[in-house]
Amino acid sequence: MKKVQKNDPIFEQLFAQISPEIKDTFTGDQIKSIKMAFGSNNITSHPVELRVSVPTSELRFYLVFLAGLERRSLQRLRDEKSLHPLWTPSNIIFLIGFLIVLLASSYATFFFILSSVTSTFTPTSPYPTSIPWIDNQSECRHTNRTWRDGKCWDSEHSPMF
Repeated sequence: MKKVQKNDPIFEQLFAQISPEIKDTFTGDQIKSIKMAFGSNNITSHPVELRVSVPTSELRFYLVFLAGLERRSLQRLRDEKSLHPLWTPSNIIFLIGFLIVLLASSYATFFFILSSVTSTFTPTSPYPTSIPWIDNQSECRHTNRTWRDGKCWDSEHSPMF
């Protein structure tokens, strides 16, 4: 069975920039070394890797979320921390917006769940209410309701109606 090789777009892009005269001088080991040094490899793959592009009419945005075990050395972490600081103005604006959306959705979810739970356990006892379409005493008495203050009152009106 023939071994299938994946095309590495990063290596292909780099290798396309080299003139054909120089490409012909590379040995197989040299090409393999260049691929290892400059190409994408499986070591950098992450267990969780979400990449989303959001095209709009004027601007294009992208969002990348990566998660996995930390394999970088402490020295490299310190170097990258100075190159890519967390607290930049755009990161702060993004984090504030994210927290606002998170808090609003949490509040809405909590309020919905709480109202569902309380309505389930709250007894639905009837409340007296006036019946607006009955406007005379005889019709009110005929329907077994109470006439009071010029209105027909139903003492068994359910709030779940």
